[in-house]
Amino acid sequence: MAIKSKTLTNVIRLHPRRARLDIVLKLSFVPTLTLFLFGGAAFAQLTDSGIYSPPNYYTLPAPDAGSSYFDPVFGTTIRRISNAAVEPNMANPPWTLPFISNEYSTISPFNSNNSWILGLHASYFALYDGSGKFIKTLDVCASCEPRWSRVYPNFLYFIKANQLLRLDVSTDEALVSHTFSEYASISGKGESDLSADGNHFVFAGDNRSVFVYAISNDKKGPVFDAGSNSFDSLYITPNNNVVISYYQVGTARYNGIELFDPNMNFLRQVARAVGHMDVTSDTNGDEILLWANAADPTPICINAIVKIRLSDANQTCLISLDWSLAFHVSATDSGGGFFMETYAPSDPSPDSTDWKAYTNEILQVKLDGTEIRRLTHHRSRPFTTYNYSPRPSASRDGSRIIFNSNFGLYGPSTVYTDVYLMVLSESSLTRVVRYDQTDMAITYTGEWATNNLSTHAGGSAAVTMDSGSSVTFTFVGTGIRWIGYRDKWSGVARVYLDNVLIDTIDTFASQAAAQTVLYSLLGLASASHTLVLEVTGERNPNAQGAWVWVDALDVHVKSTSDGIDKVINPGIGTTASHFFSGQELAPGIAYMFRHRADVFGLRCTFLDKTLLPASVVLQ
Repeated sequence: MAIKSKTLTNVIRLHPRRARLDIVLKLSFVPTLTLFLFGGAAFAQLTDSGIYSPPNYYTLPAPDAGSSYFDPVFGTTIRRISNAAVEPNMANPPWTLPFISNEYSTISPFNSNNSWILGLHASYFALYDGSGKFIKTLDVCASCEPRWSRVYPNFLYFIKANQLLRLDVSTDEALVSHTFSEYASISGKGESDLSADGNHFVFAGDNRSVFVYAISNDKKGPVFDAGSNSFDSLYITPNNNVVISYYQVGTARYNGIELFDPNMNFLRQVARAVGHMDVTSDTNGDEILLWANAADPTPICINAIVKIRLSDANQTCLISLDWSLAFHVSATDSGGGFFMETYAPSDPSPDSTDWKAYTNEILQVKLDGTEIRRLTHHRSRPFTTYNYSPRPSASRDGSRIIFNSNFGLYGPSTVYTDVYLMVLSESSLTRVVRYDQTDMAITYTGEWATNNLSTHAGGSAAVTMDSGSSVTFTFVGTGIRWIGYRDKWSGVARVYLDNVLIDTIDTFASQAAAQTVLYSLLGLASASHTLVLEVTGERNPNAQGAWVWVDALDVHVKSTSDGIDKVINPGIGTTASHFFSGQELAPGIAYMFRHRADVFGLRCTFLDKTLLPASVVLQ
């Protein structure tokens, strides 16, 4: 496919606060101009309520640690970040680990900027970087409840007997924050995270005396003595209220789930029975409890996640599922939704009628219940009574999750699991730059044809079925998505990144779909990468052809807080017209061409390294 250099003239009309600024950009050189796209990335997950079976459920091998696989049902990419079978067990040498997992769904394993991840190596914790690469083991035990600081990316707090300590993971230095000498031990009961303000914990002293502790002034608040009333969990809400869940079911005191203020004054019962749950803020700022109501004796909906407004215990059903399914909940700070998994203790076959809608899936649910995004099949089967449950846990900004899976394997032990990472979106400081298949930065080898249809992005797509034909694209960014067309005549392609075979993708679909995500890789190092899509000429037995389509490539690029990586100031000219020349432009960098001395100007990104010509004029 030949792509010729051409002159582009774009007129962009900006509307500053006081006056309109018209900018004319004239380019007479090869590098392509791509305007900003702000906001998080969007997957093409399914949002219907159909029944979907995972392909090759009993035979698909798990990817190697550090490698990814593509879920063809939901269009998502999942990376395996651990391998317990080969990881040395530092607590029991020379054996390897029986399992690696996240701690629990309500605890964020991601630090404040998502550059670190905590993994539970059976009896102790370990540190991974933001892409899932193992870094080192930590001197933090499995029951020590490590909690990331919301302010300092390298700090985490953990418990040791009756002490709260702070660990700097960059230096391994641990300092005592407070010793609660009045107790033999303190605990957050394994499910409570640091509060939303980053300053408060809720603890139980000697498993009965519940109180709120403030980090900033090293102050312990008033104590609630639960006495002989056994409780299962503690949570601290966004406004530093406290939720206590009791084992006893009913409407009396010390039954179900109770709410207390920060001074541990009882406010009200909010549910009649305990269940998997998490706390967060609703879209309007109300404090809410997201609660699995399976044990409720008088439920408003069956086997559901229910949103409970803590101010008055009002309940709203968000998602109701078949009785064969259980689930955990992981809330975020973003206010837009929460994550959950479903898992089936009966271990149904995907080909049977026992495989119900949403079986063994990771889901993202909006807080108003208007959308359920189906992210992936987790492929974890019930070889134990608990450890196999995926317990997805989200970053605080909701941009990524980790979950456990045994991938249908017994592994090194009956409690075996490993950890998998999904990067769902980049932060709001990430821009998504789309490259149409005709872009000069994309090179083709072999015989490719152009298909002109309005359903394609830009009205056309490249297509071939010739074995060995390929597409090569070098980009600077943290992720990339291959956008294409798929139908019952579509075939198989190999995906390479930086000269490494990442995956082999079958693009066949029984129902035609245009502008769909055929493959995605997110969470890459922010650097130069080369993507190669190679056509195999092969097809699966159900396909009627082996066509492979390329419609566009979406690149995710990080930027600074204002979306600008570098400002280009004017050289010579008047206040009405400025000329820029002689400055070297690097690929993948977001430039602002500043107009006069104010902040308004043209924001753009160039694909190739070049010198800025004098023909770029801001008028």
